[in-house]
Amino acid sequence: MGKKSNAKKGGSRGGGVTKLLPHARTQLSALVDDIFKRCTKLPRTVTASTPGQEWAEYMEVYQLIEKVRELEKDIQLPTYSRLEQVDPFMSWAKEKNIMVKGVKIGDFGEQGLGMCVAEDLKQGQEVLTVPLEAMLTEDSAKKSYLGSLMKRDPILQHMGNVCLALHVLGERVNPQSEWLPYIRLLPHTYPTVLYCTPQHLQSLKGSLVQEEAIKQFRNITRQYSYFYRILHSSPEAKSWPIRDYFTFDAYRWAVSTVMTRQNRIPVGNSEDTSGGQMALIPAWDMCNHQQGTYSTDYNCEKQLSVCLAQRDFKAGEQFTIHYTHRPNSDLFLHNGFVDFENPSDSLGVKLGVSKKDPLYQEKVDLLNCLGLPSSGTFLLVPGAHPISPALLAFTRIFSMDKDSLDKWCGDGERAKGLLHEDCDVGTPTQDKTWKFLHTRVTLLTRAYPTSLEDDEAALATASDFPALILSLLVCEKRILRDAATYLASRLPK
Repeated sequence: MGKKSNAKKGGSRGGGVTKLLPHARTQLSALVDDIFKRCTKLPRTVTASTPGQEWAEYMEVYQLIEKVRELEKDIQLPTYSRLEQVDPFMSWAKEKNIMVKGVKIGDFGEQGLGMCVAEDLKQGQEVLTVPLEAMLTEDSAKKSYLGSLMKRDPILQHMGNVCLALHVLGERVNPQSEWLPYIRLLPHTYPTVLYCTPQHLQSLKGSLVQEEAIKQFRNITRQYSYFYRILHSSPEAKSWPIRDYFTFDAYRWAVSTVMTRQNRIPVGNSEDTSGGQMALIPAWDMCNHQQGTYSTDYNCEKQLSVCLAQRDFKAGEQFTIHYTHRPNSDLFLHNGFVDFENPSDSLGVKLGVSKKDPLYQEKVDLLNCLGLPSSGTFLLVPGAHPISPALLAFTRIFSMDKDSLDKWCGDGERAKGLLHEDCDVGTPTQDKTWKFLHTRVTLLTRAYPTSLEDDEAALATASDFPALILSLLVCEKRILRDAATYLASRLPK
């Protein structure tokens, strides 16, 4: 006999929703309380930790979440065939005055759905316009039943992405939602780190991304437990469609939807997006990424998003847009892909001046002249000059003796020369700089359990998430390889 279900079929909301039996709800609430306490305890910036402790804490929370998912397994979001939703979506887009010209939605295999060029396009040609009224935004969330919660909840007041995640989840389970044709076209799952297993994260050993992925999982887990407690304690939430569907898997889906598709748009007639609002832009967010130039803007006067062709496109090609100038670590963590041709790629190196250094204050003062921190993450970059200016300047200052520090301190303009490779800092300092960086790059390379050659060979036959992880590791290790070659040529003979 199979296991007994923890749930029963209930209500007619959204075509019927599975509800937990009382004993299962009690178990779930106890687990959620435990998770919330574990994820909101004193931050690690206050208490010392080791990678082993961080991993042990992650595993404890992960195992609790797996118990949560087991209890919630019968509560499923409504799903639809994405391809069957294309025509209804296009009809809806027309009703919403979304202009789609010269492109159509197509299936691009591993990349999923995207925009296919239906007729030749010229660079700068207008392809998509999406009016504000068609978008899911923080403002539209305020007009929904979530508005009352947004007025008093500090997280929703300060984190537009979280607000948007709850909004899109609420609309997905609301059978009267005006955005249903759009939401039914969205992916049912995403290649984001929120879907990583411990085995996936273990394969990221050696990469700074492993630590960031664990933090992201912890943050989303904390948010899930926080809003679960609100939804099941607030009297007004009893009538909200989102309440009965709010599971960890559902929240993970909503967060991933927002994380991979969100954009910031101005509020009102202001062209300043720094203080704007987060938005999901239907049709535009069907375009996949390709290196190039930004070709999307927001018309404040007409209150619509405008997307132009970033280059000439031939009929039959995939229509792409340039998302952002960000390293592959960010694309991996927040967008779920890696770009091998990414000119903005980089690899972080954590460095700091010890407070026990007898020259600590002098070094900090000189770093301050350059606007550099005394500890932080500095970058290795692809190309012929892999040492970024900030990394080079920091390491030079880190390597200086008192006489050298005295020579450079007090003249901010002159100190800027330390950012340049051809700056003469004296042979002793320069030799120490190259030796330190070469040693550091060697240690970073050894921290990975596999070699670049191993990963490249494995990538040839990998698929899905393992392939995505291997792609990131290959990009990181190529940067380290090229940096090691460059630094070896700089070492004193």
